[in-house]
Amino acid sequence: MVILGLGSNLGNRAIHLKRAISRLSRGSGAVLHAVRLSRIYGSPALTPTGAPAAWDLPYLNCALLGETTLEPGALLRHVQEIESSLGRQDHRRWAPRVIDIDILWWDGCEIKSDDLTIPHPEILKRPFVLEPLRDLIPDTILDSETVEAHASRAGARASVGEIAHSPDADIDVSYPTLMGILNITPNSFSDGGRFLEPETALMHARRLVEEGAGIIDVGAESTRPDGATIDPATEWARVEPVLHGLRALQGEVRSLGRRDPFQISIDSRNPSTIRSALDIGVDILNDVTGFTQPEMLEIAESTDVPLVFMHSLSIPVVKGESIPPDRDSVEFLISWAEERLAEFDRRGIKRHRLVFDPGIGFGKTAHQSWHLLEHVERFHDLEIPLLVGHSRKSFLRTVTEKPSAGRDVETLTVSRGLVEKGVEILRVHDVEGHATLVSRHHSDRLSQLDAGAAVKP
Repeated sequence: MVILGLGSNLGNRAIHLKRAISRLSRGSGAVLHAVRLSRIYGSPALTPTGAPAAWDLPYLNCALLGETTLEPGALLRHVQEIESSLGRQDHRRWAPRVIDIDILWWDGCEIKSDDLTIPHPEILKRPFVLEPLRDLIPDTILDSETVEAHASRAGARASVGEIAHSPDADIDVSYPTLMGILNITPNSFSDGGRFLEPETALMHARRLVEEGAGIIDVGAESTRPDGATIDPATEWARVEPVLHGLRALQGEVRSLGRRDPFQISIDSRNPSTIRSALDIGVDILNDVTGFTQPEMLEIAESTDVPLVFMHSLSIPVVKGESIPPDRDSVEFLISWAEERLAEFDRRGIKRHRLVFDPGIGFGKTAHQSWHLLEHVERFHDLEIPLLVGHSRKSFLRTVTEKPSAGRDVETLTVSRGLVEKGVEILRVHDVEGHATLVSRHHSDRLSQLDAGAAVKP
């Protein structure tokens, strides 16, 4: 049994921790099994006298316990590879970092070498390490005393605010990010026409953020079956005022003291729309054609924002078109995604920027969509985050006769399974219902953690 300590103080810290945990514990490349995750704690940066002021950025910290078959040296090399793949560049001791992963403790193992010391030599000096350890191994003896005793003493010495459990970050790290859908269209399958006016769209966006959306996904072209293609000028006329309004809303959220406000995602396959949206300042590019167009790839190369690449056979969806019935839909999509990843690699687009969306309902029969959802954990083998957009879609007709706008209960039922399978982003209409689902899971997680039960991250 081994415990890793994880920390981040650059960018969206919770997302960086979530992605590191997924890489460590999910998919065929997982190196930790039967894992338990501590609470998530906030703490100030440790910086030496004379360090640049830009280094003084607060951390989110946690610890991850699990079983491993690797030897200590091999595990060290693996976590260093994960750090690099997630975008860590500056390895100076006190410098800020996207992700930092340390081997803290290993049951029955003590090592002292130039490259690795186990237990970690700084454990007893750092409250932000002791608190997560207390969550996981309170009765373990370190230096003649229990972790519980060390943590209590360190907590008593710590100044107010030096180390604190962060419930919001705990949810952000442990559960899927909710991507709220904002359709600025007259003809989307579920809510077409409701948010076509900028004022109405921004009111809805504000509501989604208040309900718990971490991402607002803005789209102005309906991709419903046999939908009408719109020209880029029309798309931009719909999107531009809403993007400006969302940027203002981001500033408002930051002014209230939230360091990591919601992110803005632009859902478009038109290069001119994407370029203009980047000029305004969007955070995520979401391409339903999977960045297969050369010009879209050129844009991806020229920026450093995250990219959602979705599988589809045609846009808008063509009725009756699907993955060949003699092919396993999961294997088909894994093969397609691996080809896309190889193309991104050839173009120097780093994998830590990429998110895969299997495209539920886009060129899939209802049976194929259900099959993909049932086996969605297989996509963790790609070693990148997963986004699933299943909300209110037509495959749910196999379990309900309700119209699309009335399928939130069925959507939530599917989402429960996706939470358990570690999907990182859920693209949904009903943010409030999903936030309630996540909150209940979180309460159960904390109760299990207090009881010492195994808790999936």
